[in-house]
Amino acid sequence: MPTPSKKKRKIVRKLFFFLLGSLLIFDIAMENLNTYSIYYEEQLASSEKEKRDNIIKVTITNLKSLNYKDVPNMRFDFDGANFVENQLDTYSERHPSISSTIKKGYLYRDKKKYAYKFDSNLHLIDAYGPDYKSLDLKQFDEEQLKDEMYNTLKPIIDARKTPVIYNLQWLYKLLRK
Repeated sequence: MPTPSKKKRKIVRKLFFFLLGSLLIFDIAMENLNTYSIYYEEQLASSEKEKRDNIIKVTITNLKSLNYKDVPNMRFDFDGANFVENQLDTYSERHPSISSTIKKGYLYRDKKKYAYKFDSNLHLIDAYGPDYKSLDLKQFDEEQLKDEMYNTLKPIIDARKTPVIYNLQWLYKLLRK
């Protein structure tokens, strides 16, 4: 008959392995959700605008998890904020770039040296000219700017992969709500 201390050790050991297994499964699931977030957003979007906006957000947010090293002519930087620059257009001195901001927003810089600040829902909140002076937002078409942002990220979006083993779209949809 086992002694009480042996029973306690068995219980502690079983609890330890259960927690370790749970953490491993959680880590695998979260890695899957981040890596295939572009695919999941494409599947869940109900309109083209929603699809475009959500793909821009998850691409910048999950940039480290995506296979960004396989995408040519793109420059990435992760010092404090996720940053991506599309260097496909070599005829311009300035390349379009998108970065995340400290306040959970996004900053888009175009080829003409204009900068546009967006909030976390991709609503235009500020615009700056090449001389860093604030500009009137009425002169800019927000939808056109979002299309330009999408086109800047297009090589990364095109390089996205589809889930091979585990398609956790149901979990992604559940966590997104």
